[in-house]
Amino acid sequence: MMYAVEVINLSKMYKIYQRPIDRLKESLFRKPLHQAFDTLKHINFSLTFGETFGIVGDNGAGKSTLLKILAGTLSPTCGQVIIHGRVAALLELGTGFHQDFTGRQNIFLNASMLGLSHAEIKKKENDIIDFAEIRPFIDQPIKSYSSGMTVRLAFSIATCIDPDILIIDEALSVGDQYFQKKCIDRMNAFKDQGKTILFCSHSMYMVNQLCRIAMWLEEGQIKKIGPATEVTTAYENYVRDRNPIASEEQTLAQINEKGYAGVMIRSLLLNGKDKPAEMEFGQDLTMAAEFESFQDEPFWIAMGIRRNDFLYCHVVNMAKDFKQPFQGKGIGKITFRYPALPFLQGEFIAVVVAVDISGLHAYHMKESPAFSVKVPNEWRNEVGLLHLNYSWDDIQHPMLRN
Repeated sequence: MMYAVEVINLSKMYKIYQRPIDRLKESLFRKPLHQAFDTLKHINFSLTFGETFGIVGDNGAGKSTLLKILAGTLSPTCGQVIIHGRVAALLELGTGFHQDFTGRQNIFLNASMLGLSHAEIKKKENDIIDFAEIRPFIDQPIKSYSSGMTVRLAFSIATCIDPDILIIDEALSVGDQYFQKKCIDRMNAFKDQGKTILFCSHSMYMVNQLCRIAMWLEEGQIKKIGPATEVTTAYENYVRDRNPIASEEQTLAQINEKGYAGVMIRSLLLNGKDKPAEMEFGQDLTMAAEFESFQDEPFWIAMGIRRNDFLYCHVVNMAKDFKQPFQGKGIGKITFRYPALPFLQGEFIAVVVAVDISGLHAYHMKESPAFSVKVPNEWRNEVGLLHLNYSWDDIQHPMLRN
C-alpha cells in the first residue's frame, strides 16, 4: 500500500558542546567532547492520502523538529521519511523569507523553492497577494512587515500552490481571528479535496475539529496515537494532573489582568445545582451557564453532554439555531434543555464552551461534575448508550412460546 507520508524509525540527535572550542577539538582529535540530546526517538507512523493528522504536546516535545524533517528543511540523524506528492509547509514565522526582499520577491523565491516555474508563479501571483490582503505593502521589504502580515503571506504562498500535503505549525496562531477563519476555511477546503494535512497546535479544540487522528509527543517519543478526541483528552488530562487547578476567582483575575481569554464561562448549573444527584431515566436536564466577555468580538456558546470516557454524546453550537452571536463586553446567561434524557447507563458530564465566530477557536470550556442515570429494572436486558423505541414484528417459529 502506498502512503502519502511514511515515517520509519525516525530519530534526531543534537550534539551539545560546553564550549565552542570543543567542537573544533572533537573534529581534530576524533574524541567525543559533546553531550547527545535526542529531540526525536524512534518515531513511526504512516498517513494515507487525504488524512488529517494533528500533533500535540508540550513545548520542546519535538513537534517542530518533526515537521521540519517532514518539510525537508532538516535532516534526521537516522530513520527514513517517504513522501509522495508536493509538500507545502508553514513552519516558524518567517522561515524561508529573505528579510531584505520585498513581499513580491519572496513570493517568487518561496514558490520556486516549492517546485513552481516562473510562469506558474506568475499565474498565481495575484491570487497569493489577494488572499494575503497585503497588496499596498507587497513591494515593501519583508523586514518592515508585522508578524501578522508575514504569516498571511506565508500561508497564502503555501496554500495557493495547490500542494498535495500541507504542513501547518503553530505559526498560524499569530494571525488575527479574521485571518485565522480564512485559513481554517481553506484548510477545510483542502480536506474536501482529499489533501493530506499535518496540523500542530496547542488548541485541542481546533485539533479535534480539523483532524481525524492525532499524535501526542512527549520528550521526543510517541506517547499516544489514535483518534484525535482520544489523544487530546489524554493530553489534557496529563496537563491537568501536572498543574494545580486554579480557582474560579484566580482564573477570572488572570483573564482580567493578562488577557488569557476573550470569554470565560463563570458557572454551570444542572437542574439548578452545582453537583447534580443521580438522575432518573427520562428526566429533563436543564443546563444554565453564566459567562463573561472581556472583548468586543462576537462569539457563540456551544453546549452538550459527554460520557465520562470522553465519548461526546451530543454538542451543538447555538449558531445552528440563532442568526446573531453574542457580542460586546459584559456578563450574560444562557439556558439549554434536553427533554427526557434517553441514556441507559453510565456516568455523564455536561459541557459548555465559548467559541469564536468561526466556531473553531475555543476561548474557555467548563464541565460539570459527573452524574449517573438510574435505569428502570425492566430495561436491564438493554445494552448500549441510550434507549430507543422499538418493536418485534412478524415473528414466526414453531417452538416460540409467548
